Amino acid sequence: MSESITPFLLVFLSVDAVALFCLLWYLIRRETKRKKVLHYGDKAEESVAQTIREEFPGSVLFNDVYFTMPNGNTTQIDHILLCKWGVFVIETKSHNGKINIGKKDWVQMYKDKVVYFHSPVLQNEAHQKALTRVLKQNRQTKNFEVKGVVVFTSLHVHFSQNVPGVVRLRELGPYIKNGERRAPRGAAVTASPGKKYLTRSNINALEKQIRRYCDKSPSRRKRHDKAMRGRNRNVI
Repeated sequence: MSESITPFLLVFLSVDAVALFCLLWYLIRRETKRKKVLHYGDKAEESVAQTIREEFPGSVLFNDVYFTMPNGNTTQIDHILLCKWGVFVIETKSHNGKINIGKKDWVQMYKDKVVYFHSPVLQNEAHQKALTRVLKQNRQTKNFEVKGVVVFTSLHVHFSQNVPGVVRLRELGPYIKNGERRAPRGAAVTASPGKKYLTRSNINALEKQIRRYCDKSPSRRKRHDKAMRGRNRNVI
């Protein structure tokens, strides 16, 4: 009896070991892919921050800002720029290849990969509302308009159609300085007649208000990042 059980037990253990190996391989591959995506995202955000520092010396730049919403949820903003041209919420994307524009979801097509992701324009509109809510808590800052820009950093990205407020990295500075209008490449920055620019006093008040409401809780930031990772639907 025991002799007949032994081969069966060995086969069972072998199958179990193969299944365990496959599971570990899948988890390691998924984690490696996740870290690679995060690396590209971090690199893209640093490229945007560096461009802003070069294009807008003397401005105030916040990177990776978290606010807690009235419902207890947390929202994360890649960049907030305070400069004489206004208050800007900037969403950074590192996608490349062809981007098909949809109302709620956009689709990245690159080589044999297809990636669905939530519209960054809608995403950034939510961030604009979050910052507007913060600024309205103070009489000195409640009347400032919050503008939104989505920046794609890849040199190899093209879109199925033009979308207002969506620019490539090289277009970011001219776009803001030309009153949120696309300027021909190499064209001079033009001043807007009658435009009211922010003063240093305005910028200082805005900076103080934003710092007051920034959420620095590591646990809430971690929960937010985990929730956001689950939102994108990837098809390889």
